[in-house]
Amino acid sequence: MTEDQKHSIGRALGRVVSGVYILTARHNDQASAIMASWVQQASFDPPVVAVAIAKNRPISKIIRESNRLGLSIVPNDDKSLMKHYARLKANDDPFAGMNVKESPRGLPIMADALAFMDCRLMSICDFGGDHELFIAEVLSGDTLREGRAFAHQRGNGFHY
Repeated sequence: MTEDQKHSIGRALGRVVSGVYILTARHNDQASAIMASWVQQASFDPPVVAVAIAKNRPISKIIRESNRLGLSIVPNDDKSLMKHYARLKANDDPFAGMNVKESPRGLPIMADALAFMDCRLMSICDFGGDHELFIAEVLSGDTLREGRAFAHQRGNGFHY
């Protein structure tokens, strides 16, 4: 791909609007959380979401081992969730200083989120890219407060 192609494709990809979510997982005594933006509903019946996760993310191993993942939907007016998870380093405690509670099925969720979903992993699609697609059935969820979800439009489709 030429630099001109990369520039024009990057600008076009950057216009794909996405939400912002806190993706969580727990297996035995190990729990993790990261910010995720590539999440999309994929089915009505059963209710299914697709989540793209970079291949090098440690949370992927926890999801594979537990076959579960949680999604907390970040509100439009949020400052603390975005700030915390955008600056999170690899060895940081992802839940330190955050208002966390458990979903009815035992996954950590953000109490300050708009809503949450507790999901069962159905399948993982490795399509040869730098991310894998985790397909998960939503088994429980609820709205925690009213408001609009944070929507994000990137300037360039080749980085977050």
